[in-house]
Amino acid sequence: MAVTWRGHVARIATDRLVIALALGAALSIGLIGAAEAATGASISWAVQVALDVVFVLLARQVAERSTGAPPVRRFWRLTAIGGTLFTVGDLIQLRVSWGDADASAAGGVAQTIMVGAGAGCVAWALLTYPLQVQGREQLRVRLDAATVMCGVAVLTWSATVREAFLPVTSPELASTVLGACLMLASAFAVVRLILSGSAPFTLAAGLTGGLGALLVGIGTALNTAVAEATEIRALLVARLLPSFLIAVAPRIQLLQMRTGAAEQHRRRPAAYSWLPYAAIAGTDLLLVVQLFREGLTVRSGGTLLGVVATTALVIARQHVAFTDNAQLLADVDRSMLELRHQEERFQSLVQHSSDITMLIDRAGRVVYASPALERQLGIDPRHAVGRSALEVLRPEDLQAARDTFRDLARGLTGNMALQLEVQPADGPPRWLELVITNLLDDASVAAIVVNGRDVTESRQLQDRLRHEATHDYLTGLANRALLDARMRDTLRHDDTGGRLAVLIIDLDRFKAVNDRLGHHVGDQLLVIVGDRLRECVRVRDTVARLGGDEFAILLTDTSTAGAQATATRILAALATPVRVGDHELEVRASIGIAVTCTPEQSDAGQPADRSTDQVDELLRAADAAMYQAKSNPSGTRMHVSDHCRPST
Repeated sequence: MAVTWRGHVARIATDRLVIALALGAALSIGLIGAAEAATGASISWAVQVALDVVFVLLARQVAERSTGAPPVRRFWRLTAIGGTLFTVGDLIQLRVSWGDADASAAGGVAQTIMVGAGAGCVAWALLTYPLQVQGREQLRVRLDAATVMCGVAVLTWSATVREAFLPVTSPELASTVLGACLMLASAFAVVRLILSGSAPFTLAAGLTGGLGALLVGIGTALNTAVAEATEIRALLVARLLPSFLIAVAPRIQLLQMRTGAAEQHRRRPAAYSWLPYAAIAGTDLLLVVQLFREGLTVRSGGTLLGVVATTALVIARQHVAFTDNAQLLADVDRSMLELRHQEERFQSLVQHSSDITMLIDRAGRVVYASPALERQLGIDPRHAVGRSALEVLRPEDLQAARDTFRDLARGLTGNMALQLEVQPADGPPRWLELVITNLLDDASVAAIVVNGRDVTESRQLQDRLRHEATHDYLTGLANRALLDARMRDTLRHDDTGGRLAVLIIDLDRFKAVNDRLGHHVGDQLLVIVGDRLRECVRVRDTVARLGGDEFAILLTDTSTAGAQATATRILAALATPVRVGDHELEVRASIGIAVTCTPEQSDAGQPADRSTDQVDELLRAADAAMYQAKSNPSGTRMHVSDHCRPST
């Protein structure tokens, strides 16, 4: 959970180490004020050494805890090295000022060199830290940082430059220039990183450490003036402030790393910054005040040059912004034009596509329909909007369609494909292959997308091929494969307890018809026989042609008496002469009957488990009974198999 800036301030203010450092600094201030100047100088330098050590230890902790971010670890390690150089320089100055009655608040040559080296190390870490911005964005960040740097330089110039403070010797001049350069470099680097949004420190830690570095630079630049001051107690106290701020900065970083503020700061680069505008406003105001009070002096002249430089940087920054904005507008125009072309292309594809496209809401109502709806189903797309998408379906398909849309509306994702037969506004029913996609959670669509393609011809071809594979091409009756499938399916799923019967029918002297009158007459005779067989059975029964002049009939839910009655009707129907062209033919047939065994017969030891193994048994029994009928000398044309009779 994100922590507010008030929470961060409260956490920092209540941290035990921050409180201890503040109390130690306050105690040191009291001791410096109560002691003699020489003793106060020793106390001040000793406290600065302690603060330097704290800074080094805390910077190393930040580096160790910055896992997964090598540039961040490198930055804090270099910062710790810079702090070590600060510590060495302040130790040297402590040793020099210890017991020296003429000790001053200014650092010596060795201390200045070590502090300058440490500040240079930190400045190097700041300047070489990689930014997360590239190209023009990096240029804008650098211009903004340079603008702020110029503003800081002008303010520092105005605060430090006095006629009496101007250095006259080479060492003094070098010290002043070194302090000014370090201060400006640090200001530029800190602002550059903050504006880029990729700083290795949080805003609070960066501002705290940056203010401390700024004060160190000012102190180095004013080393000459500080050395000549007669009342050094206030200066000794003032030297503790930048050391305290620098020591506290890594502690603030550690505290905010624990709450995730460091990562949040790096993930949210600033869209814009008010710092460059504050810099130019501050320098302009300062120039007006100085010219009003002093006229054109060395200090106001330097301020004027700084204002000119700051203004030039702002102009350059605005030019970059205007150029980028013009490029952005041109890119937006091109993108809008391309988007419009894509939209027109998409509309053209939809308008002329033969496939139906519909958008359906959660309630199953049509919210959009493409023009193909009218071409395919004769329904005006404008009239379809607001109506139920299920109105064109057959009654037997309604429930399946309702279930599909209900599952999609409840959050079922992915694509679903199904084929449904629909009724157009005019004309015969047509088959549509539908691909249904749930895009209810897509804010740009917020609907169920249905793409429909007319597959009537394909479906009819499949049905025709399926019919041809399961039916006799001549009579249209079921073939042996379909008969076997229906027998096995009935035996497997029929739990009504009814019995099945198979009748095998063979035409007598059919070969003589073919030989005497031709196969075309024989074929027409087979068609007529097939029609008469269909008329003798129920709709649920199956009539099949096994091949040649042999037929079979599957009777469901019947008995031996029922099967015999059917056979009697068949013989009577076939007794009527058949007229084929100019020929009148008499048809005679032999019928074999086989019926599944009763439970009592099963108890007697015969198989009655109604398994699919009975299919072959029934067919063999019926075929054997048919040959019995054909060879019966009494002239009876039907015979019932006794395959269920117990064997003795």
